[in-house]
Amino acid sequence: MYKTGLIRLLFNFEAKNRHDLYLHYYNVGRLISIAPKVKDHLYIELVNYNNINFDRSLNSPTQQISKQTTTGSSEINEKVEKIYNDLFFSWSEIDKKMKIEKKQQIELDDSESPSLIVSANIEPLKRLENIFFNYYQILYNENPRLNVSIIPLDLINQKDKEIYNNNNNNNYTQNNNEIDILFLDSSMNLFEQENELKLINEKFINSNNSIKSIDSTSINIDFSYPKHFYEPSQIGKNLTKWTPPFGGVVLGGTFDRMHPGHKVMLTMAALVCSDYMEVGITDNSILTSKKYSELITPFEFRSEKTLNFLKSINPSVEYNMLKLVEPYANTMTSKKLECIVISPEVYKTAIKINTVRRETKLKPLEIYSISYFDTPHQGDDVKLSSSYLRELDFKEMMKNKQQQQQQQQ
Repeated sequence: MYKTGLIRLLFNFEAKNRHDLYLHYYNVGRLISIAPKVKDHLYIELVNYNNINFDRSLNSPTQQISKQTTTGSSEINEKVEKIYNDLFFSWSEIDKKMKIEKKQQIELDDSESPSLIVSANIEPLKRLENIFFNYYQILYNENPRLNVSIIPLDLINQKDKEIYNNNNNNNYTQNNNEIDILFLDSSMNLFEQENELKLINEKFINSNNSIKSIDSTSINIDFSYPKHFYEPSQIGKNLTKWTPPFGGVVLGGTFDRMHPGHKVMLTMAALVCSDYMEVGITDNSILTSKKYSELITPFEFRSEKTLNFLKSINPSVEYNMLKLVEPYANTMTSKKLECIVISPEVYKTAIKINTVRRETKLKPLEIYSISYFDTPHQGDDVKLSSSYLRELDFKEMMKNKQQQQQQQQ
């Protein structure tokens, strides 16, 4: 088992038909294949990719299972097919879910100041949110303790800014975050594997933390990208990219025990922002009423971790990290801000902010609401929460303490 690992997954921001969805089947299989191989932290480069020479012949799940190439692969293929069918398969189900999410967005909007820009972009926003949500959920269900970071590449149109180059390395491998292994398709020959490793080390990885090793055996060969589909030279070409619709964005939270729900929220906030973001991090002094508050990590640690994650998604934004000792910070007075990103439980706070902004003749903030991150591992909570994760840590501490006491007797 490796301590840390990296895998590259392809997706198409312009996905419009069933064949585009088949790509998610391969991705689900790749994630299920490697999840048991990484102990601490898995980095996923989610690459916006469009091979215009591709003839739309990715195998469907049914076709792929019928041509199983790996001995004993039936069980994993069936598992992957079920996950894929539940999350990605039916366009009619996707359309149905989109209608529900549009309705929820309207319900969590400010009726006096409707979020017109959010509404105009709701379909691509929710499509992206669902991709991140689904991939985080798949891995969380496989291993709730695995730290996962999904980093979109070649996705954001940054007004001709070149984000991913040798002089502006992606932030997620800085701060001594070494990566032990790069997972590659077993269908690649040695020359292709070495080229892929070189490409990733040169373009996206800080040279001080370059990856030295390759694992080409962990990904089940049934989920290797077809040779005619994946061509590394096509990366970054013929793409439609996402243009963030707001210059100034704000969000806030405690961000303790950073979990997939936090990461989806932070990812979407970074994707809607082009220039400036205020991020309020709740100070420990006003968190004493929270469950297991003594286990909440210090403000400085949470702030730095949140900043590093945001930079990994969109490094061209100016991030202003604020210590929150009350819920509002600059939201009621700042002229830079245009949109607030929230989770549903703070909807009333967003409405109060807009009420004050209207009273002071400031333009109200548009509201983008993130869906709750739910998973069967979270106990009785309606959503995954830091409180639940602190409870797990507390129980583990008590268990370890009890074991130590027994050993000393």
